[in-house]
Amino acid sequence: MKHYPVITRISQAWKRFTRHEKTLLGRWNIDNCDTKINQKIDLSNEDHCGPCGQYIMDKQLTKVIITKIKNENENEKNKTPIA
Repeated sequence: MKHYPVITRISQAWKRFTRHEKTLLGRWNIDNCDTKINQKIDLSNEDHCGPCGQYIMDKQLTKVIITKIKNENENEKNKTPIA
């Protein structure tokens, strides 16, 4: 009684129908969004240039500016009108 060829064929058919493409992760993922593509370009340039660090300095400056704007908006909201 050889059942192995039948089981082998069933398992091969199952693998064929349930095969999924592997999703690439990180920077190697294929993106169609221009913003993400530009960000990848900036990050790869930063990696290539090394210690110049212009990208990270720009990002930190942007975060500081955004934080200041948020704080100013919160201060304006918290002001009580003088009656």
